[in-house]
Amino acid sequence: MNRKLWLGWIAALVLTTLACSVVDTTIGKLIGGSDNMTVVAQLWSDVPRMDGLTPSQMDMPLPIKLAARTIIGNLGRLNKEGEDKTTGNIDWIVFTSRQTPTDVMNFYTAARMKASGWEAGDASPCVSGSETGIPQVGAFCVFQKTQNGKQAQLAILAAPDEQTRQTHIFFLRLEMTPSR
Repeated sequence: MNRKLWLGWIAALVLTTLACSVVDTTIGKLIGGSDNMTVVAQLWSDVPRMDGLTPSQMDMPLPIKLAARTIIGNLGRLNKEGEDKTTGNIDWIVFTSRQTPTDVMNFYTAARMKASGWEAGDASPCVSGSETGIPQVGAFCVFQKTQNGKQAQLAILAAPDEQTRQTHIFFLRLEMTPSR
């Protein structure tokens, strides 16, 4: 599927999820997501770390959690041939930063992530929330790679906080091993 179309679909899904003000986590299970979401202590070694990131104890907001369960969980279920895949946990960590969502997009470029082992095309792996009509989501980047028979999906979501004038940066990762 065309990367821009795929990113547009993700942005539309995030918008739809953010529009829901009262949603029970049970809905996340009903729409195919996993309840296996684990906070990790540090950023993974294959993900470059921006300067100025401060670890946060913030819990993942429900809209982001539902989007993660829906998007990453469902992406992990099927491979390119439409066969079932074994999904794992969605590991995540959140940071705060004085940098803007645009700074996040400018840092997590296809070239930088490719140098860290992630697949990268010519197009930007990030979309701007303001350009797609979702200003609550400042930036959204998606990366993937296959290594040692495992596929990994990485989503980076930068959400501005108008009250603190900081940016919350969520890193979500799903690793999968194809079923036999």
